[in-house]
Amino acid sequence: MFQKIKKYLKWCVILLSTVIIIVTIAFTVSPWPSAYVIGRMFNGPVKITDKSVFEQAKKNVTVKSDVRYESTVKNNTLDIYTPKKETKPVTTLIWVHGGGYVAGDKSGLSEFATKLVNDTHVAVVSINYQTAPSAIYPSQVRQVNDAIKFLKMTPKYQQKLNLSRVMFGGDSAGAQIALQYAAIQTNARYAKEMAMPAELENGQIKGTISYCGPLDLQQVTNQQSKSLFMRWFINTVAWSELGDRNWRESYTLQQASLVKQITSQFPPTYITDGNAYSFQEQGLAFEKRLQYLHVPVTSLFFNHVQKEVTHEYQFNYQTSLAQKCYEETRHFVMRYQ
Repeated sequence: MFQKIKKYLKWCVILLSTVIIIVTIAFTVSPWPSAYVIGRMFNGPVKITDKSVFEQAKKNVTVKSDVRYESTVKNNTLDIYTPKKETKPVTTLIWVHGGGYVAGDKSGLSEFATKLVNDTHVAVVSINYQTAPSAIYPSQVRQVNDAIKFLKMTPKYQQKLNLSRVMFGGDSAGAQIALQYAAIQTNARYAKEMAMPAELENGQIKGTISYCGPLDLQQVTNQQSKSLFMRWFINTVAWSELGDRNWRESYTLQQASLVKQITSQFPPTYITDGNAYSFQEQGLAFEKRLQYLHVPVTSLFFNHVQKEVTHEYQFNYQTSLAQKCYEETRHFVMRYQ
């Protein structure tokens, strides 16, 4: 009897070891398994953090959901939030959601978009895009261009959206995507390098907003986080998005690092980030470059604050810091729209 149990345990150990080896290999040779895990982390139900304010604001906002825009890539839908009482086309904020390039959804913006449309009377267009590693860089930036073209070519949306007065914004990875698109529109050399002719004319982009965005991606090659989770996370999203296991030596990493790509023609910008598990140093470098170029910039950072302010802090409106960020964003939009 003892020999049978011993033999059974031996086979269990062999089987478990085999499974561990297979899983380890899978996570080593492809970004897909890790990207799937991160996707499960990000793709939770949408939470409304300040329900009373949201319900009141919702009464004054019209939402057109799941509008399909023309694109050769999947997940090509968008949501349009417009103020009910406006009869003329209004300034339009194009927003790109976050999710580490590998996850996320436009619906996560519903609370922010509804509040902002109600308070500023701009329109907000929240864009979905095909995430990595199913689609790699610069696919997501091109999908923003697809969405802009679609809106410009569709008369019924032109009645609500003033696309000669647009802003671009995003949170987390979406901020990098949105601001890269703005950089392409305002830098002819960069547009040529990206093989993406400008879709908007000079002066039509009134502002950009970056919430916790990785705007200077090249920094990660010189930094080694103490957090094992952050090292795993950054390696996964970079490998997934850039399509290169050796992404640290990839030219596309340099190309997508926006500090070197912006010019004095870049629009006024609002930028914020937390001081923990986020991209604060990249945001500070971007702010410094904007100041050097004499581009108006408003910022909210916590680099001199001991309190831990985490990634995407700005969407939890139960906190005073998120409320402060929202008020600054509202003032920024009102000023530059």
